[in-house]
Amino acid sequence: MPIACPDWTFFRNELFKRGGGVFPVGDDRYYLVWFPDDWESVTDRKIIVSLHGTGGCAEWMLNHWYQASTAEHAWALVALQYYDRQSKQYDDDAVIYQNLQTLWADLQSHCPVAGSALFYHGFSRGSAQSFAVAIRDRAGEQLFAAFIADSGCAGLNYPTLRDAPADALAGARFWMWCGENDVSTVDHDRMTCDVMQEDMRPYVEEHGGGVDALIREEGAAHGMFSGCTAEDDADCTPRKAGSLGPSLPLLFEYIESFP
Repeated sequence: MPIACPDWTFFRNELFKRGGGVFPVGDDRYYLVWFPDDWESVTDRKIIVSLHGTGGCAEWMLNHWYQASTAEHAWALVALQYYDRQSKQYDDDAVIYQNLQTLWADLQSHCPVAGSALFYHGFSRGSAQSFAVAIRDRAGEQLFAAFIADSGCAGLNYPTLRDAPADALAGARFWMWCGENDVSTVDHDRMTCDVMQEDMRPYVEEHGGGVDALIREEGAAHGMFSGCTAEDDADCTPRKAGSLGPSLPLLFEYIESFP
């Protein structure tokens, strides 16, 4: 099975030691899964499905969540690879959603996930795709309890957004995060926080969805797990369970608020 970031083979080895797995999905893509040891005794089950950013790897995203999660948050973690480093091709939102449906069907067939609340988390490009994926999900299986948009916005002329009906996001819930020092990749004349506030939040609400929070973290740059203070910061301190920073506790409380 291919690996998008070969230098992360060590992480797969550690994942296997902890009972996790890597499974094929779609056309030469894969996803990673990890369940906490006490999963079968958990009555209020949550599953985080995380999508990486530009040039990224599923391994990175699973590691971020694994390092930041604490014992009181007994969540199952899933990360989907949707980028091919050799061809430099990214799956579009239609393929991403199809692969999300497939991996969820796999989990239902082979894992004790009945009654679990499923959450979509996207970082950067994965965050930008959260809006299109949410549109497909509301018209489809309605898999996700909420969508976590981390440091990424979509252009409003992106076809899935542009062509969506007025009620395309009815029932969808969003939790958005941006760092105040993060320059938008959608509009380089604005900051990501401005695009989230001025474009994405109104878009969600005008199409029937709800934005439960839009967190603007002071002194932060790109990525709520990164601990970076500027775009070119070479001394980032990744968030971990013992040093979550100001925003991750708010996100974790939000996730835990779902039944």
